[in-house]
Amino acid sequence: MQDSRERWSLMFLFAALFNFAMGGPIFFLPTWSYRVAYIGEASAGTLRFWGDFGFAVLLIGVGYWIVSRGVTKNRGLVWLGIGAKLFDVVALSTRWASGIARPIVLAPAAVDGAFVILFVLFLRTGIGLSQSPQAKGR
Repeated sequence: MQDSRERWSLMFLFAALFNFAMGGPIFFLPTWSYRVAYIGEASAGTLRFWGDFGFAVLLIGVGYWIVSRGVTKNRGLVWLGIGAKLFDVVALSTRWASGIARPIVLAPAAVDGAFVILFVLFLRTGIGLSQSPQAKGR
């Protein structure tokens, strides 16, 4: 069981590092990262919101790091991560399909899709769920 926890911990650490790698440039270099991801010029307001989005990505990465430090706790953060990553998969894929985003956005969308699958598999393991005294006696 300990080996399984260590593997899941490593997976959540990789999820955190991925979010830091994606969110950092968006937050600290919004103009550059927007030009890499999207077609056309961005207004000053768009770049402010883009940078705010980068902060949110970094913050969610902190959540994954917290889970990596104790996979038996913080299952709620995993559910939050599933929602955030599903949003990213749908939003980036849709924006690419509509012609406003460059194909490069499909790479982080694919990675996020893979993390969604891994997060669901983690939740299905039951790690971190406490058993009630009645269930233990069965």
